[in-house]
Amino acid sequence: MPESHHAPDMVIPSAQTRISGKNSPRVTLATSQIRLTVSALGARICTLDLYEDSKPAPTNIAVGLSDDDAYLAQDSYIGAVCGRYANRIENSRYTDPDGHEVMLSANEGDTHLHGGKDGFDRRIWNVSDQTETSVAFQLTSPDGDQGYPGNMVATATYSIVAQNRLRLEITATCDAPCPVNMTSHAYWNLTGKFDQTAADHVLQINADQWLPVDDKLIPLTDARGVAGTGYDFRSPTRISDMQPNAAQGFDHNFCLTGDRGTLRQIATLSDPESSRSIKLFSTEAGLQFYLAQHFNETMKTETGIPLHTSAGIALEPQTYPNSPNRTDFPSPWLNPGETYRHVIEWEFT
Repeated sequence: MPESHHAPDMVIPSAQTRISGKNSPRVTLATSQIRLTVSALGARICTLDLYEDSKPAPTNIAVGLSDDDAYLAQDSYIGAVCGRYANRIENSRYTDPDGHEVMLSANEGDTHLHGGKDGFDRRIWNVSDQTETSVAFQLTSPDGDQGYPGNMVATATYSIVAQNRLRLEITATCDAPCPVNMTSHAYWNLTGKFDQTAADHVLQINADQWLPVDDKLIPLTDARGVAGTGYDFRSPTRISDMQPNAAQGFDHNFCLTGDRGTLRQIATLSDPESSRSIKLFSTEAGLQFYLAQHFNETMKTETGIPLHTSAGIALEPQTYPNSPNRTDFPSPWLNPGETYRHVIEWEFT
């Protein structure tokens, strides 16, 4: 019987406490083509405005809510950096490389999702560095946080690397072996019309395989080829033209081509009506594609627009879901003395 570490309901206080009714610090970075606003709450993207010669005012293409209270009132992770482990861990437990069973905070039935009940998306990160073109957030996660072992220090640095290109570099260190899988949970709608579906966007993903899942969205035994399925986005394809599993919609991991650890283009999202597009780059092995299917009219943007059920598309580069329990998946393990590093870039056209 493996030794068990940490109780799943253990509550660790956040590094900082949010003052009710007030927004956390926000930072804006801008060029002649894009303007980014990020919040210390979850190190999240709040808005991404595109400047276009044909329009008198910029268009925001990132789904965002009215204020901190609105973000904390729902569990959609909108715009946030998710951690310690993005996506799902089956039964909220895993056995570490030394044979110890670790119990985590369960927050989706008996599943651990996006870091647990009090994940990094709900924390106020410290602004550790800021320049005209970048802002770095830092968060300390103590031993036992959501059940995870070890003291972790995570950073999320947003930087403008070209007039139309945004980079997010996520790093982490930990003084005990721990699975790490961190990503941005930005939702995009290139029309800028958040009261309308994003299902008519055109998507292309550099992946020949995807991971079928069970009714709890946990990956099944093997990756499968996308050819001949409703998950084949190797060529640009209108999302609404595809037919995924009706009960699950699109909420699946795609096994990316190319070498993990190498920054490479992994996907393109475009809107034929506006001719806007995003080229997505990452150093990770997988991409979780999720077409929102749970937003509702009580969730409103900063301008008071109620969200359509499918107002946003989340493209979350990461390692594969449930990888702490799958030795056949890309490794999620971070050991003492090592540094986890994930780079994501978005090029807006």
